[in-house]
Amino acid sequence: MADTPSADRKSLRGRLVKGKPIFRRHLYISSALFLLVIGAIAVSLIDLANRWAGERVELEMEAMRDDLKDRIEDRMRLVDLELPGDGPADELRRRQQMEQYLEELLAANDEVVYVFARHPRGDLLWQRLQMGRELEQSHFADLILSSRARQEIASVSNPGERITDWVEPVVSQGQFRLFIHFGFDNTLIAARVAEDRSRINRRILVASSVVLALLLLVLFYVRWLLKQAQLIEAEAHTADRLAVLGTLASGLAHEIRNPLSAINLNLQMIEEEVAQPRTDSGEMTQLLAGAKSEIRRLERLARNFLVYAKPLKPDRQVVSLPRVLDQVVQLVAKECDRAGIELVRQDGPGLLEVRGDRDLLQQALMNLLVNAREAVMAGGDGPRRISMGARRDSDRLAVWVRDSGAGVSQEEAGRLFDLFYSSKRGGTGLGLPIAQRIVEAHGGRLEWKNCDGGGAEFSILLKL
Repeated sequence: MADTPSADRKSLRGRLVKGKPIFRRHLYISSALFLLVIGAIAVSLIDLANRWAGERVELEMEAMRDDLKDRIEDRMRLVDLELPGDGPADELRRRQQMEQYLEELLAANDEVVYVFARHPRGDLLWQRLQMGRELEQSHFADLILSSRARQEIASVSNPGERITDWVEPVVSQGQFRLFIHFGFDNTLIAARVAEDRSRINRRILVASSVVLALLLLVLFYVRWLLKQAQLIEAEAHTADRLAVLGTLASGLAHEIRNPLSAINLNLQMIEEEVAQPRTDSGEMTQLLAGAKSEIRRLERLARNFLVYAKPLKPDRQVVSLPRVLDQVVQLVAKECDRAGIELVRQDGPGLLEVRGDRDLLQQALMNLLVNAREAVMAGGDGPRRISMGARRDSDRLAVWVRDSGAGVSQEEAGRLFDLFYSSKRGGTGLGLPIAQRIVEAHGGRLEWKNCDGGGAEFSILLKL
């Protein structure tokens, strides 16, 4: 049963997602960082709320102290206006009214355990305590004798609890009149602040949970988008590979068909010569030589095609470019000498070394030199010279090969690096594409230009 397109798509998705985990890895790392940031923010906010709660107890007591003091001073002024006399009867009525007012204040403020006023001489003027806390007045004598403006005392009626005694002076009509003692229930105030703190912490946790939930939703959505993007990329990559394979197959078939036709024709002619009673050995030798030449061409085509088709993984090491040029020159020196071609070296100063694959770079330079030699031989009766060298250009190294041929025509310029394109008889059209692929695998560029005095120059540019 043939595979359906959907099955092919699922298989492609599985291979792609498993084969390229870097996207998911980056996504998970980013999400983990976001989670850590959100967690750190939540912890910081909770810690801030806890510290705020600790300070809030003091602020609450200070606020209540100031408010109660202002109210008592206002009440004292009203009482003084109603009872301006200094007699015992007026003093008694003032005391009764103030104690009645203190009782109202205590009823409205559960956090205040007691309020009492004392004369600067130490006499107790008036007092009021919360109902059920009458035992706390046993501290009054010690508090009157104490000179501290604020202190904590142990509760008598509720063992284990603490009471903060706060002393405030009262000034009326520009004259210092008395001291007021406020007793605040630390436990009750802290409990109320703790409720506020718990409410704030709950809100922080709820907000953090909502953000985390949204982040998880975004994470799954982005992961789905990445899968779709990878799938589309894989489909496009597959289409590109199929297109390249089609081009390669078409060009290879065309290049193979020509020498095969020539070999077939030569073999037919040899067959006819053999069938005749008398055969010319010279003509037979010429036919065999032509067949051998086409076979060598097929071999070279297959070898170059394999070099171009296989993945390039440069074995990077420190490579001296002048030494690579020396090795290439040794390989082509005899053929150039037989063809009357002069080889000229013009290396620049300095250390000319890069990190790269020596064998691959040698292959690229060999292809450039072979092209230069063929261009010089096809250039006519002019001077036959190939110049080459390595030089440093700011932050990169350049290896150049210049020939004295006819240069690159306008028609050839747009197809120099096309597969199987060659303007030379018997050329495979793979030399320059292979050289370009090697250079690009090293992170460099292969450039060319026509020279003013004739010929062309090809340069390999590599980063230091």
